[in-house]
Amino acid sequence: MTCVKFARASAPAKVMLFGEHFVVYGCPAILGSIDKRVSVTAKQSESAKINISSNMGFLASYSSESLEKPGPQFSEAQNTLYPIYAAVHDVLKDHFEVDGRHHGVEIDIKSDIPWGAGLGSSAASCVASVGAVKSLFLKPEKEWVYSRALGAERIIHENSSGADCNISTFGGLIYYIKDTRNKKISSKAELSLVVLITYIKHSTGSQVSFVKNFRNQNRSLFNDLASRATRVCDKAVSALRSGDVIKLGELMNENHMLLKDLGVSNDEINDLIRFCLDNGATGAKLTGAGGGGSVVALLSNENQTSFIRKMGKKGLRQSFPVRIGSYGLLIE
Repeated sequence: MTCVKFARASAPAKVMLFGEHFVVYGCPAILGSIDKRVSVTAKQSESAKINISSNMGFLASYSSESLEKPGPQFSEAQNTLYPIYAAVHDVLKDHFEVDGRHHGVEIDIKSDIPWGAGLGSSAASCVASVGAVKSLFLKPEKEWVYSRALGAERIIHENSSGADCNISTFGGLIYYIKDTRNKKISSKAELSLVVLITYIKHSTGSQVSFVKNFRNQNRSLFNDLASRATRVCDKAVSALRSGDVIKLGELMNENHMLLKDLGVSNDEINDLIRFCLDNGATGAKLTGAGGGGSVVALLSNENQTSFIRKMGKKGLRQSFPVRIGSYGLLIE
């Protein structure tokens, strides 16, 4: 078996433009990779340890000999990085069975994606880590990386749609339906988008559980919201293909109202969206799980600079323009 001492890979963040939460239940979503990335360096180690460090302030160590189960004995960092550990352990296990050795690995994660902002930092870290570690032994196929990263994500979120791992692996702008073949979308207009980080603490798992309970207790209402979300998503595909940015913004606003009715928005997010719309945005909505995280605003190109300046005056600590369609997984 041919091995190298170290390997690097990177994967992009994403914005969900349409279909949050409803995508878990078989409805379509539209999401795109953006020009914020996670880069991972993997180095072989003599110890039977999987050590993970991140410039986001996380540092954790695990056994490579057997898959440790999360629990109260784990630190916050160990629980946060667990999906990456589980995916990497799974990759190494393939090679334990080939040569009988318990390989160790040092993983260094460098991210320019804000953590916990609803931009897919966890999925991108997982995808890039799987790609880098597998590349210590041979260059992996993207489909293989996606399946391993998704398997790890579903350890934590059993009913995950897989959308984040998919867009981080393959990149582009896609129309996505859970567990089916997805299609790339060509937008006739270049989208001028700005992401605004709320820094409101939230938990993806808690938001997913909230929506599950909402659906169980309000089945008829949920089904109505889901049907409307599907129609919005399908109209958005047509708007993207025709380059109708005004219509696209209107549909983003409509999608946010559905998420608001679902209960995953809050007053702070709604106020921020109103501020965006009052200051030149064509459309604005939460992106990701909600409850906090980020808002994405659609603008005309000429309004982008003045819009970001106004956001700064509002006191937002971080807002930045993003470009849609960044490359997916890259093995360096």
